[in-house]
Amino acid sequence: MTGWKKSILDAFISHYFASDPDEERKTLRIRSSIFYPDFDTAPADEKLSYLEAAESLERKGVVKLNWEEKGERIKTLSCVNFEKLFEAAGRPFPKTEAEKIRIMLDERVTALKKNPASEKIITLLEFFAAHFGPREIGQGLDQPAMEELIRLLEYSCEPAHLENITARALSILLYRDSKRLESLLDLCKPLFARSQKHFPFPDFAIPERSYPETMISGKISFEYRNINEPMVNAGSHVLILPLQTVQKIEAIKTIAPKKEKSVLTIENKESFYALGSPQKNNASENLSRYDCFLYTGGYPSTAASVLIKILAASDFSFYHAGDLDPDGVLILQHIQNLAEKPVTPVRMDAATFDQYQVWARSLTAPTLRQVGKIREETKIIPGITDLLQRIEETGLGVEQEIIDYR
Repeated sequence: MTGWKKSILDAFISHYFASDPDEERKTLRIRSSIFYPDFDTAPADEKLSYLEAAESLERKGVVKLNWEEKGERIKTLSCVNFEKLFEAAGRPFPKTEAEKIRIMLDERVTALKKNPASEKIITLLEFFAAHFGPREIGQGLDQPAMEELIRLLEYSCEPAHLENITARALSILLYRDSKRLESLLDLCKPLFARSQKHFPFPDFAIPERSYPETMISGKISFEYRNINEPMVNAGSHVLILPLQTVQKIEAIKTIAPKKEKSVLTIENKESFYALGSPQKNNASENLSRYDCFLYTGGYPSTAASVLIKILAASDFSFYHAGDLDPDGVLILQHIQNLAEKPVTPVRMDAATFDQYQVWARSLTAPTLRQVGKIREETKIIPGITDLLQRIEETGLGVEQEIIDYR
């Protein structure tokens, strides 16, 4: 297959999947001037190669050409026979493939209904059988991939199978390929997301190569579900907590009971270690007012997000210190969304911006446009409106790490 012939077929196939292949369409059309904008200035042999490829596909009934008046330049290429399109490209026709997969899924559901242990995945596979279509084929989910997914789901029905094993070891066990599980789960994300709109996705506890964690410090204690003894951080040390541990925490309390408790969330790691480490000389009254310090790492990770919700449910008041730029304000806004309570900015104001402006960095146009995502209720937080005005006036941002919070 010539380069131009393959390019034309690939363009139509891409257009086919981009235009919602689940809907009935009679024609796909491509403008030659957009597909091949350099046609007029291209070498003569390259032009000829393009025209011959297009005419060859027309003779095979794959495309129909609409010429300019002089008959030397193609105006549009149209495709009305999608089965011939995929046949010419050496690829299976999506609608036919999707039908085969739906039949396979129905057969698998029937077989699984004989095994009570499989009840967890039957509803999910029934949904796939009812809704699987050309769109999923375009996303890379062919029959072998769906068979691999079923193998994973069946294996996951027994929780013990997923204990104490890494994702790559599980991938070798199931597929004899250490990276196949990871790529398969990526392929399935759109399908999983679609199913979640209709019913809660079953929790299979499938191991992933992702380990969200966060850091917290302060004289606090952690109460865990189904465990009587709390974990007490009497020395106010910096603790690194993975999501797996955070999800088991029920409540957070100060060691000395207090009516009003506060947490300072901190965007950047360097600032977190500076502010959240225990004070040896109790020199900073500004920092002593906070009962604990939470590292968000920019936008909060899953672990940090869960911890924010636990702190909010444990009646902590929220303060936030971050970069003096649009993203810094958006992170504050995101924390406020998670906590579902007001968040007070710390040194995120025009006065601090002016103090450190000489060391500020230039912001790109896309970064400055992020201001448009900041809601009005965030802009009216004391200090934020004036800060945003200074940022937009100067096109500059101040990184948190250069600010002295003492």
